[in-house]
Amino acid sequence: MDHSLHPLFKPIQMNGTYSNSYYVEKIPATGLMAYVACYWESGSLSSTRRDVAKGAGRDQSVISVPARVLPDGCTDMLITYDPVRSKYAYAYCGNYTQPFTIPEPSDDGPPAGDYTFGVRFFPGGAHVFHGMPLEWFTDKRVALQECWPEGLNELQERMAETNSFAERVEVMNAYLNPLSVQTNTAENDLMKNVLHRIFIDGGRMSVQELAMREVISERQLHRRFSEWVGISPKRLSEVVRFHRVLSDIHQGNTADWAMLAQNHGFFDQAHLIRQFRKFYGETPLTAAREHGRMLSDLYNRSVESSVILRS
Repeated sequence: MDHSLHPLFKPIQMNGTYSNSYYVEKIPATGLMAYVACYWESGSLSSTRRDVAKGAGRDQSVISVPARVLPDGCTDMLITYDPVRSKYAYAYCGNYTQPFTIPEPSDDGPPAGDYTFGVRFFPGGAHVFHGMPLEWFTDKRVALQECWPEGLNELQERMAETNSFAERVEVMNAYLNPLSVQTNTAENDLMKNVLHRIFIDGGRMSVQELAMREVISERQLHRRFSEWVGISPKRLSEVVRFHRVLSDIHQGNTADWAMLAQNHGFFDQAHLIRQFRKFYGETPLTAAREHGRMLSDLYNRSVESSVILRS
């Protein structure tokens, strides 16, 4: 894989605006940027931090925007900490092909101190580490030890000693840096080339043309893609096109929906709405109302790290 692919595909995740939670992101170490999109963490604010957030000036009568998990071609390693039981849970999530919302936590739970630390792998990135076909994990969440046994005990011990997001980032950088496995150079080049074509064309190029340009059969391309990315090249192309539309909405380009549909290669406005609903769960109009709260700064702003407090 190649870190130069990252600027070509910047999916948006809808992290919501819940008043009793936080969200933070950071880019990985330089040597991991070809595989890891970012590290992220979400969790519950302490009562003190909630009061600070509420005093930041936001009108508390404004209805919260829900946190949405949107298909984006990425997979995640998740480390969840439960402060009540003082226990960690380690999991790996494959590609989600359907969107879903995360309910707003109540004010009396979960307890402050709980968090989920995540490693968001860029499409094709996770395969380099665990070497397993990603299609095995599509729409699944499995215990990390089932697919990632390499040095897991050491990682668990070091994570248990951390006290902050910054410390967890350092631990994960040190863990992942020496772990990447040797991959077939021809396969790596094929995936890099195909992803580049999909990203550059905004997901509009047909699978037939992708295969033709790489001098490979459609069947072989589908098999390689399923192994490395976990979904078909057609589905990833649809996801990329959806995120291009979502990016336009995020930037306020919603004056002419018919033109938006045409610019992204949809047959008409109705076609755009159907495809958009499949990956967002709501219509483009709903996304337009929520766009001011779409928060995933590393994908969409030129900053090294970001902290977003929900208020």
